[in-house]
Amino acid sequence: MTDHHDLKRLIRARKAKTGESYTAARAHVLRECDALLAPETPLQGPTRAEAAVLKVNQQSARVRLLGEDEQVTLRSRDVWDLVPGHLATLVLEKRWTWRGDPYASGSVEAKRLDLAALGLEPLALEGGELEDVASYSEPYRRPDPYAALWKKLTAKPRPSFEFNGIAWGALPGLEDAEDNRTCDAADLARAGDTEGAYELLMDVLCEDLRCIDAHAGLGNLEFDHAPKQAIVHYEVGIGIAELSLPAGFDGLLVWGHLYNRPFLRCLHGYGLCLWRFGRLAEAQQVFERILSLNPNDNQGVRFCWDDIRHGRDWQTMHDREEAERTESRRGLH
Repeated sequence: MTDHHDLKRLIRARKAKTGESYTAARAHVLRECDALLAPETPLQGPTRAEAAVLKVNQQSARVRLLGEDEQVTLRSRDVWDLVPGHLATLVLEKRWTWRGDPYASGSVEAKRLDLAALGLEPLALEGGELEDVASYSEPYRRPDPYAALWKKLTAKPRPSFEFNGIAWGALPGLEDAEDNRTCDAADLARAGDTEGAYELLMDVLCEDLRCIDAHAGLGNLEFDHAPKQAIVHYEVGIGIAELSLPAGFDGLLVWGHLYNRPFLRCLHGYGLCLWRFGRLAEAQQVFERILSLNPNDNQGVRFCWDDIRHGRDWQTMHDREEAERTESRRGLH
């Protein structure tokens, strides 16, 4: 058993290494101590199991084994490239319970995206009334490159919908609709606490994988340094949204409806990743889909769409934007 002085030493060491608050570091250390002390029970030989991934830490993941209701903490060194929403094939070697919580250890044999197999209840779509975007919007006019497409997309009223609030992070049980942890995570990320933001978003998904905004937030945290990981987060968010959309969906999901924004953010991040990887034709399709869903384009997608149509690569445009930002900052001093 770790005594009080050893515990404080471990917490301070983690705090110095990660820059976390004392409370966050203490929570991590206590979880690690519990896992180390938990008595392990070998299984009768390795057992394969399919599991929905709910949350990922450095050397463990919270999963739900298909066919079981309880969440299980999986201890494995193979979890580093899993993301919440993956369907993982596990080889379990040991299972046990510690302080009422189930644990398992083993390895990850394979992973894939198969949102339909996770047994998630699709988010409800609300609305459906016809909306005439052209009747209340300032039109895009030539020579704007987007003018012709905007005119086509707004030529007639279309049914307009909004996702259930869970997509945005309004999970059941919140006392205040504004008490949204995905928004709190975005604030932490802007303040430079990316680890705190990451932990908070993972906790939200552990409660409900259908929080699309949490998938978008995780993708955004990974985008700059790990785009191959980021695109998977965006794909999961898109896949969860599409569980709710009928085949051939041709309605509107406008930005003005708050709960649609997470899906539009995931699509935007996904399109940017495709562009970054040189998959221009696919990226163009994604951006055109966003514009169809939200013709007024509150995200500036039309500029990416136009760059891609002219064969401009992502890195060149990214470097140009960075140079313009640097020049603008210099002009302020």
